[in-house]
Amino acid sequence: MLRLGVRNFSNGRVWFNASSKLILDSHKKVPSPKELKAFLDEYIVGQVDGKKVCSVAVYNHYLRVNDKHKKLEARLQRKLLEEQQKNSESPSSKEFVSTEAEQGMRNLQRQLSLQMGNDDENLELSKSNLMVVGPSGSGKTLLATTLARMLDVPIAITDCTQLTQAGYIGEDVEVCIERLLVNADYDVSKAEKGIIVLDEVDKLAKPAASIGTKDVSGEGVQQSLLKILEGHAVELTLKRPVSKKKDEKNNQTVAKKEEVFVVDTSNILFMLMGAFVGLDKHIVKRINSIRNPEGSTAEKESDSKKLRFSNTIEHIDVGGGKSVSALNFTTPGDLVSYGIIPELIGRVPIVTALEPLKQKDLYHILKEPRNALLNQYEYIFKQFGVTLGVTEKALKLVAHFALKEGTGARGLRGIMERLLLNVNYECPNSGVSYVLVNEETVKSLEHTEHSLSTKVKAKYYSRGEQDQFVIDVYEEDEKLGKEFEKRFGRVGTLEQKGKSYKMEG
Repeated sequence: MLRLGVRNFSNGRVWFNASSKLILDSHKKVPSPKELKAFLDEYIVGQVDGKKVCSVAVYNHYLRVNDKHKKLEARLQRKLLEEQQKNSESPSSKEFVSTEAEQGMRNLQRQLSLQMGNDDENLELSKSNLMVVGPSGSGKTLLATTLARMLDVPIAITDCTQLTQAGYIGEDVEVCIERLLVNADYDVSKAEKGIIVLDEVDKLAKPAASIGTKDVSGEGVQQSLLKILEGHAVELTLKRPVSKKKDEKNNQTVAKKEEVFVVDTSNILFMLMGAFVGLDKHIVKRINSIRNPEGSTAEKESDSKKLRFSNTIEHIDVGGGKSVSALNFTTPGDLVSYGIIPELIGRVPIVTALEPLKQKDLYHILKEPRNALLNQYEYIFKQFGVTLGVTEKALKLVAHFALKEGTGARGLRGIMERLLLNVNYECPNSGVSYVLVNEETVKSLEHTEHSLSTKVKAKYYSRGEQDQFVIDVYEEDEKLGKEFEKRFGRVGTLEQKGKSYKMEG
């Protein structure tokens, strides 16, 4: 039996208790799509359309969650008012009801009818999950984690390549909900408002060769995901940590207790992500056949060969000298052709694509976001008393190398690690106070056999060579030279020397 209790009747807020558990509380305001995108802009470079679609999808999802709670609250209030009214009309209690109390009850009933009409109360918003398509390193998982951080909701990322059908070696699909519950500190109500990212979902694609066979890690997993994507109560048995102790050897031990949790996935936002390698080729072929249905067989075969052997993401001309990634034209039919079952696609109505990063995007990623890679390395070097200077030309060349490697934003860290490995090894406790990484330093990465990072040479300066460090910076990057001049309190004293040095060179 559901036990009901009312508090703060005057302001229209209701709490109710079922099995001694708090179900409803005050609703947090959902940031607007513009606010969400503005926050994403601080951490993610480019991807304007992708960030806009995700911001609107997330906003609408949490609007639906709050609307659901608001309607449940309104129904409870109405039920409580009806019970209260019945009690006040009984002969035994009528003499104790004041005129003010009756007036208060009528005001509350009026507020309820204004807040939620009968039509609105019966209208239920449907669940909309989201699919993000894009090449590796384009920022798919960063997009999800950044949104979760702003909304202050738990998030769990699961790699779909490890999932299998129940009963087979591997992880069951429920593992994604288990991880979310753990990340929510075993708080079910908090987990039910979280985000689950199903990464590498394209690896679940049903291969054509598997028709008529048991595909336990492909189509089988897709079928298992259907219920939890749509909204389903999932029962989980987990070992929850209850206390921490130390054994006789002073090692920390954690006592765990087995508990059963029931998680309703109706309010969990699922974000499906994947690179979908080769999907762009299929889309280009489809669009070309629509644009040029009567093309010669030779032309079609030539186009097919070009697409088959191209490693880059194909672009489609949209007129006005502009072209966009073919992934932006992804349709449900394309995903079905790729091997995703129609039932799964039907439960993920919002599909957006992230553009492959260009060289200028990679350059901006190095410098501009809040957690920019360059800022991270400058901070690391600062810990052992070294000021790191990396010129603009050097950063542009790093971006160029990352573009050639085709690994997106992730490739930037790999190149920076190789570039600064030798510097990081040489500098601590060496008397070096300043390090300059210029274009020549980055070029040495390309010239060394197999990119031998131990052979990369930067310029080192002691504490007494601060002026020479700034002059050398000026030689290749005037803007950076001025920044260092200002930081060291030498405004205007080294700029002319740097320019003269540059002219002599």
